[in-house]
Amino acid sequence: MKETQFNRNKLAVCGKDIHMKNAHEMYASGTVQNGSVYEIKDSKGQAMMTGYSVYPGIMIMYMDIHRPELSCEAKPMPDVFAINHCETGRIECNFKNGEYLYMGEGDMSVGWRRCSAYCHTSVFPLAHYHGVTLLLNLPKAQETMDRQLGVGVIDLEAMSQRLCDRRDFGMIMREDASLKHLFYELYHVPESIKDQYFRIKVLEILLLLSTIKKVPAEKRESFTLQQVNLVKAIRKKITENMMKKFTIEQLAKEHGIAPTTLKKCFKGVYGCTVSQYIKEYRMVKAKQMLLQTDDSIMEIANCVGYENSSKFAVAFHKITGQLPGEFRRSY
Repeated sequence: MKETQFNRNKLAVCGKDIHMKNAHEMYASGTVQNGSVYEIKDSKGQAMMTGYSVYPGIMIMYMDIHRPELSCEAKPMPDVFAINHCETGRIECNFKNGEYLYMGEGDMSVGWRRCSAYCHTSVFPLAHYHGVTLLLNLPKAQETMDRQLGVGVIDLEAMSQRLCDRRDFGMIMREDASLKHLFYELYHVPESIKDQYFRIKVLEILLLLSTIKKVPAEKRESFTLQQVNLVKAIRKKITENMMKKFTIEQLAKEHGIAPTTLKKCFKGVYGCTVSQYIKEYRMVKAKQMLLQTDDSIMEIANCVGYENSSKFAVAFHKITGQLPGEFRRSY
């Protein structure tokens, strides 16, 4: 029996229901072997979650997001433990207990889904996120591990408590070489062998995690709601005024924040410096305009903050490997 079931109003995860705030806009868009696809597509963008039932009590969920945010309202799931990995993009989880969790490319996080604070809105600062979550319903998953590997080989409860340092929300950590290899392979599996491949990889990942005695957690900056909102306001100001040149000092003074704090907080939220963000945003916007409008190259260059088309072409080629005209024609 499949443990992953999708309908228009809720997504069942390891036997527990997650109610989506945007339920009236979501739909089950298809099925895959031992799983289903759940999707939302509207003016804000697209989000797709693909879930696979791997073993009793164990499922894999892929998230492919191209939108600024997604809300879910989940009841506490006392026995469910999650292992999350970010392949590309960036995610901000704003939990009801006031905590802000940020994950970027190559980051992992672990945590229980047993308290009401799990209800959250996921914000995607870069408007895209690709990642995978391994969900364990511990009582059922433990029975599975005992059958597959032998009784006592892996104690999932002890492993989960150790990884979380006995807290509900666990650590964020950078993947090490071995974990990077295992997770990377999960993103590149031929559809025809996914069922068998997932069974092998889940065992490998859990065996490896069970050997970690102390979580190699990184010291991450924490930010107040006021700081996060301020940085988002600055980002909005910059992206809505692409022809203007802003300095860190100017932005900091206008918003009543120290320049060093602004730089730290901006990088914490968006994963890069202000100048890096502007460069990348310009190219994202330019690509959208090249594909979605009939504007000339010069008009697009001006719109994204370049005074002439030649400088724009050089910058565009550096990022994409193509000249603007070539990019437009290739699609």
